Amino acid sequence: MNGNLEAKIQKEIRRRAIERADVLRQERLDLEKTQYTLDALQEVTGLDRSELQSIAASVKLSLRGTHDDFFSIKRQLLITFGVSGFVLILCVLMTLI
Repeated sequence: MNGNLEAKIQKEIRRRAIERADVLRQERLDLEKTQYTLDALQEVTGLDRSELQSIAASVKLSLRGTHDDFFSIKRQLLITFGVSGFVLILCVLMTLI
């Protein structure tokens, strides 16, 4: 039993480590793409690097600010079913008492 648990733990550690490495690699690639885009825009437009970085920063802020999934249908359904399930469990428990 202990050996089986240890094998599962090791497998999960490997899975999470590989997943984390993939996330970090993708973040690094995304950052490199942004830098390449800024390089190309600097060459094409003649704008200073600091000005292009300022534009990139404002774009990031504006896009992050609009990503609010609080009112998404998925979130509303999850909340509704969660509350309904809780009320149902309470009703069942009240009838048993």
